[in-house]
Amino acid sequence: MTAVVVAGVVLVAGGGTWAMGSILKDDPGSASAGPSTSASVSAPASSTPEPTPSASTPSSTPSPSTPDATTASAEVRAACVAQVRAAEGIAAAAKNSAAHWKAHTDAYLQKKNGKFTLAQTKAQYAASKSFGLADEKAIAATTKAFTATGAACGDAARAASADADIAACTTRLKALEAVRLTGTKVQDEWSAHLRMMDKKAHTDGGAYFTTWVKAVGSAQKSVPAYAAAAAVVAKAPACT
Repeated sequence: MTAVVVAGVVLVAGGGTWAMGSILKDDPGSASAGPSTSASVSAPASSTPEPTPSASTPSSTPSPSTPDATTASAEVRAACVAQVRAAEGIAAAAKNSAAHWKAHTDAYLQKKNGKFTLAQTKAQYAASKSFGLADEKAIAATTKAFTATGAACGDAARAASADADIAACTTRLKALEAVRLTGTKVQDEWSAHLRMMDKKAHTDGGAYFTTWVKAVGSAQKSVPAYAAAAAVVAKAPACT
């Protein structure tokens, strides 16, 4: 009987994202397919052919694993949320600085306008000044923490541009950035006056008064600018 050759077909599939004179004197100083067998099988000459595998073709090599899309999105989202939280920290610190700087300058304005007695003016100067050092430290620490987050939200937005949560976070961060800038301006003025008070005993009275009045005038612009920025944040979407 003539030999019969049986051919087989193998299918291999692969798988393949943050004072007037008297008042002046009272401003206190000092972020496998299983092995793919060749279809070529030979059958011995017999009445009942039985395929016998010949040499196998090499197994398909699995493609390198790729990061799971959900995991990657979760990672970049977490980094962005952390950056926004760091920016919230600056906003909280700036809120205190603005309140104390406003109170300090308002004391002068209230006395000048006849609404405060000398005693009230002195008391408000002292009360607001007592928070000065803490305000400086808070702004410095929160700014450092925020800077450490780098560009987390920007990276997240590029990695997952269609992610609604990340979009909300980036919107909030933009509003918080305005608070950071205006709040830092307020703190710069507050810090400059704190240093000025430290040197009051060694400063000419007239020069001190002139500088103080200019500082009061500057506060009438910087504090409202901060307040306006903070109001925008209050309306911004949450970032969770």
